Amino acid sequence: MNRVADAWSALGRHRTFTAVFSLGLALRVVTMLGFRPAIWFGGDSASYLSASLRLIPGTSRLSGYGLMLALLRPFHSFYVVTAVQHLMGLAMGVMIYALLRRYGLPAWGATLAALPVLLSAYQLELEHEILPSAAFCFFVTLAVVLSLWWRDERPVWATVSAAVVLSVSFTFWPVGLPILVLFLLYLAVRRAGWRALAAGTAAAAVPLAGYMLWFNQTYHHLTFSYSNGIYLWSRTMTFADCAVIKPPPSERGLCPNQPVAQRPAASTFIWEGDSPLNNVHGKKFSAPTNALAMGFARRAILAQPGAYARAVLHDTALSFAWNIPSHPSVMMTHRYEFGYATHPWIAPGARLPHGQTVAADQIAYGGETGTRAVEPFAGWMRGYQRFAYLRGTLVGVLLLIGLGGVIASWRRGGFRRRAGWGGPALFPWLASVALLLVPVMTADFSERYALLAVPTTCLAAALAFARTPTASKPAPAGEATPAVAPAPTTPTEGTASAPAPEPAPEPAPEPAPTPARARAPAPSSLPGHSRS
Repeated sequence: MNRVADAWSALGRHRTFTAVFSLGLALRVVTMLGFRPAIWFGGDSASYLSASLRLIPGTSRLSGYGLMLALLRPFHSFYVVTAVQHLMGLAMGVMIYALLRRYGLPAWGATLAALPVLLSAYQLELEHEILPSAAFCFFVTLAVVLSLWWRDERPVWATVSAAVVLSVSFTFWPVGLPILVLFLLYLAVRRAGWRALAAGTAAAAVPLAGYMLWFNQTYHHLTFSYSNGIYLWSRTMTFADCAVIKPPPSERGLCPNQPVAQRPAASTFIWEGDSPLNNVHGKKFSAPTNALAMGFARRAILAQPGAYARAVLHDTALSFAWNIPSHPSVMMTHRYEFGYATHPWIAPGARLPHGQTVAADQIAYGGETGTRAVEPFAGWMRGYQRFAYLRGTLVGVLLLIGLGGVIASWRRGGFRRRAGWGGPALFPWLASVALLLVPVMTADFSERYALLAVPTTCLAAALAFARTPTASKPAPAGEATPAVAPAPTTPTEGTASAPAPEPAPEPAPEPAPTPARARAPAPSSLPGHSRS
């Protein structure tokens, strides 16, 4: 009974967050009932599923998510996959709330920061797709929480765990590697200690080396994929001028054919039928083609650095648009909407590199194909998505608030102070910038990529209001330290819930001399009694 009472008491202290969490849980149940068994994202989903069934890494994208699907394969159910991803979304909300409460934010403030993760319709859509997005976002949020949970001295195991989690996140999506590098630099700047830095670096190398060995086992190359050069080449296609670049004869076939003003979005150049990549002999995602595309991309960026910077800034600004931009195309934007969840973005009969069809792989893994919309649940989520999401402009505002918290920390403690440099908002803010900027620098803008930055952006903005721990000043020599502690207060939802220390007993006063005929004091005024 005591445990039940304690549980109800805890829920009472966090009733606002409990209500929002319950609503987020209900929305996820409705999503699972409305779109069965999962939502398919075209060729991306098919490639991850193929990797899970054959345990062979893909060449066009990292396949860590395929290994996650392989771990869940014994359940033979896509419902289990989406349930796990929805639980990851709920866990992110809990982590954000718990960390912010630990930093002194009131319950309403910590709940507000968790709202986009728990209630955004686009977040729910990502969690319901056969994509690595939800798991990647969970890993990054977990790493940030592990790095900030201890305000004074972080244990080495927490540093190692955060580094390993970020290393694993890279195998799900390439932006995990830049965030890992930022984390190691963050440890060095904040003087985390050489043991923690060395242990974190060594531990992070293990998943990276393991993935390279897995790739090498199949393709006999110690690398992660055959796509980084191709994606960077596509980034240059929006501005590349071969008259300025002057590529060697082996790379001239990669020059764009259209005038700059008539060119589509960068990523379109990889998949369109008349892609310059088709001028290269051999497979599109192969070691020779990838190396050729990387060489062209480097020449283009070095020859036209201003045009490259303008392209990156233009596409980065799309993350902060009030309305969701139709980029790289209207049809690609529709893939993130519940209204198009049943659209076959890849034909069920399409042949995969290993000879099987998409439908055959779907049946082999989960026993069913495609996505079914079930009413009225699907209709509820379609209507909910029209208004329940975080606008890009607000993401920009939150990013500025987080930067303000970093600058304020410098003003309080001095720019040269290394311990605590940048305040608690620094690392989540850097992670947010990396999540928004790196995809645009190396490939193209996509609404899916911008959504992944929302949890860390909300954390950085909220941590700008974190309470600064105050150290008690030592008493001057010869002066006694007061023994009376502050009176205990009852924790409420709007305040931090750390228990206050019990007051030390007051010393009994010296009895005053009483005249012989003085009346005895009333019982309520005797020491040890309190007045009502």
